Amino acid sequence: MRIASLILVLGLAPALIVAPANAQSSCGGFQAVCAQRCKERAPTDTSCVADHCSPKLLECRSSGCWQEGKMYGGKLTCGLRKG
Repeated sequence: MRIASLILVLGLAPALIVAPANAQSSCGGFQAVCAQRCKERAPTDTSCVADHCSPKLLECRSSGCWQEGKMYGGKLTCGLRKG
C-alpha cells in the first residue's frame, strides 16, 4: 500500500509545480502574470500595467484570446474564460 501511495504522490508532484503563463485558463490569470512581469521587469514604471496588461485584458475579455508579448514568445492562447 505504501508503494502505491508513493507512486501516486510522485505521479502528481509535477502537477503541483507552479504552472507557466501559457497554462493559465482565464483572461484574469494571464493579466495577473502580466502584472507580475511588469513589477519584475520595470519596477519603476508605474504605468506598465495600464499600458501593456489592461489593453490585453480588455481584448481577451472580448475575444477569449491572450497574445503574449514578443519578449515572452508572442504565443496566442485562445479559449480562455473571459472572467
